[in-house]
Amino acid sequence: MDASTRPPQKRHQVSRHLAGSLMAICVWSTSAALANAPLLDSSQSNSSAQATAPAAHDMAIATVKPGEEGLELSARFSENGTENVNGVEWLITNESGDKVFDGLTAVAVAKLPPGDYQVAANYGAAHIVQGLTVHEGTKLIISFVLNAGGLRVLPRVKNLGLPKVPSESKVYALSGTAKGQLITTSFTPGEVMKVSAGDYRIESHFENGNALAITDVRVRPGIMSAVNIDHVAGLATLELSGAHVADVAWTVTDENAAVSFTSKSNLSLVLKPGHYSAQAEISGQKFTEEFDISAGKTSKVIVQTQ
Repeated sequence: MDASTRPPQKRHQVSRHLAGSLMAICVWSTSAALANAPLLDSSQSNSSAQATAPAAHDMAIATVKPGEEGLELSARFSENGTENVNGVEWLITNESGDKVFDGLTAVAVAKLPPGDYQVAANYGAAHIVQGLTVHEGTKLIISFVLNAGGLRVLPRVKNLGLPKVPSESKVYALSGTAKGQLITTSFTPGEVMKVSAGDYRIESHFENGNALAITDVRVRPGIMSAVNIDHVAGLATLELSGAHVADVAWTVTDENAAVSFTSKSNLSLVLKPGHYSAQAEISGQKFTEEFDISAGKTSKVIVQTQ
């Protein structure tokens, strides 16, 4: 853009209705993009927190020379935010659906001929989709208000901490148009998930075992909500007596159901308190050992094979 050929840019806070009079046709989705800019830290959300405001944006229209038209797009977490968020995945397509720009950046600058375009911005589980019209001799400069935050989940076993057992934390929306839907899943304890602001339900379980913990959380714009989920469970380590066996099929049975695991070595499980039976099948032979699980305790179960 040639600064010597255009008047000073004017930025306007506009509603979606006013956007049309400023030569932009905006179609908003209810979810929002999120970038990896620094987030404030928060404990598990307070259920009495106020609902967040609808998404908004700032817009400026610059007069440019023919051939210099286009879009300059950026985003911030909340309406009061001042810094551009980093790492937004931008995708711009034309009326035919052809990609005319894509990039992972805080500010997307695309030189585009006059016409209608669709802008998609994604980060993690949050996204926006918006239609825009670029007119001759103009460049639209838009800063989106993303209305998004972060969610960090750390699944633990009460009194035992984080076990060396693969975990899975599923995040379901409790509010908004995605209510009831699975939004994202984390397989890495403590990672930050980027989501739209709103209410969520977290279902946490460990890959090996039957323990399940559920909690609700509210994510606020620009805030990272840290949630520690303590499972009321115990840790069982299953081992075979004697020499190492190359292939073992484990079946762990409680009083209600059976859960099968296949492992080539020893096996660790997170189990609800109760009475269990562990069966190891080796080359068609079955060996069984009974054991009890107490909350917050570790049990070493040795199955005799001789």
